[in-house]
Amino acid sequence: MEAYPEGVIELERRTDGTWIFSKATKDNIVDFYTAVVALDHVVDVDETRGNLALQLESKLPEWIREGEMLGIANWRWAGLALTILIGLVVDLLVRALLFGFWLRYLRRKKRMVDRPTLRKAMRPFGLAAASALWLLGIEILGFPPMAHGFLVLAARLVLTTAVIWSAWRLVDVLSGAALRHAKRSESKIDDLLVPLVRKTLKIFIVVFGAVYIADSLSIPIGPLLAGFGVGGIAIALAARDTVENLFGSVAVILDRPFEVGDWVVIGDVEGTVEELGLRSTRIRTFYNSQVTVPNASLVRAQVDNYGRRQYRRFKTMLNVTYSTPPDTIEAFCEGIREIIREHPYTRKDYYHVWLNQFGAHSLDILIYMFHICPDWATELRERQRFMLDVIRLADKLGVEFAFPTQTLHIHNDGPTPDHPPFGDVEPDTERKARKQGVRAAKALVVNALWQDIKPAPVVFPADVHQRADELDTGDDEAGS
Repeated sequence: MEAYPEGVIELERRTDGTWIFSKATKDNIVDFYTAVVALDHVVDVDETRGNLALQLESKLPEWIREGEMLGIANWRWAGLALTILIGLVVDLLVRALLFGFWLRYLRRKKRMVDRPTLRKAMRPFGLAAASALWLLGIEILGFPPMAHGFLVLAARLVLTTAVIWSAWRLVDVLSGAALRHAKRSESKIDDLLVPLVRKTLKIFIVVFGAVYIADSLSIPIGPLLAGFGVGGIAIALAARDTVENLFGSVAVILDRPFEVGDWVVIGDVEGTVEELGLRSTRIRTFYNSQVTVPNASLVRAQVDNYGRRQYRRFKTMLNVTYSTPPDTIEAFCEGIREIIREHPYTRKDYYHVWLNQFGAHSLDILIYMFHICPDWATELRERQRFMLDVIRLADKLGVEFAFPTQTLHIHNDGPTPDHPPFGDVEPDTERKARKQGVRAAKALVVNALWQDIKPAPVVFPADVHQRADELDTGDDEAGS
């Protein structure tokens, strides 16, 4: 409010945030004008002080200030074009500087650099710098109120969009770095948290940007929120499943029934966990299809996590012929036990190898053992290694494997040769048989490559020709 000799100029702020002259000021405007118009003019007053547009206009030549288009001086149009051009140049400079900085940083960290992707990531930062310059230029040029409002609104929309876009890209960059760090760490809970936090931040960025854009367009937020309050019940009913899935994701993070990379069975779905989202969990099946499981169902579902197995059981029956002598069977069983004790990926404190039953066509030896492997591929490799060594042991001891057969006996009245009897059981027969089996098994594995160096888990090389060269040169650590 400013007081003068003949009245008061008073401004009032309306509910929408705009300012207007008060009713008393408008009622006394005639008296105020009559008193002011009769006053003498003040000389030597610099009208350009504090006004950049007037200062700029006063320094321009007369021929530039002449002429106008659409009620706007031509020099302002020229200044606007020059401002847009300078903004585009700033856009290119900012992108080039940021691209060079990140390129040197990534190379110094010895990380793979994807140039096209890196250039695209820098695009919103250059646009943000250009739009900020445009907004500053529009303020300096001093356009008429209507044109000024339109241009400022357009520049603010571009700036807000660029800032939202930049924040979006920044979240991608930071989450990518966090995800690489999470993969190097032993814990897998961060593999679940990083994608979840990334999506949450992106939702927050979009919501914040939408509110700011609505405010820039003078769209009242209060009535919208009130409308949401009135329709809150309907929205809550419609979003019930979404809320359940959100709480389900929180429950999964807190309870941790599985982690990224685990082999799980959830209901009828079996596969490897790829990602935990706000709404659902994605599982890659062994048919390479992707199944989306709502997080709400995980709270009530029974999750069988094969990825957390400490041991991987192997159970089978070996069928040997009935003609196999008992001492040979004893030696064969002890030899298999020695193979289990000697192999690098077998559990040494619990296993069973015994003659278990008399089958219809064979003597059945039970093998019940466990492998300690980090993944399924290594388990298959070690299972094959074990079975091949069992076959070699059987060949070394003269054990023949049986298969389903039928024997047809033709009766005749002639004399039948008697079955040759087994030898008498001596006091040290069992000890000698066991010792023979141990010696046979040790002789079998004494020169195995894995005696000196434990084989590493299975790694599939990206280059098929490289794998073929390794096989040709004999550098195959899976062999025994």
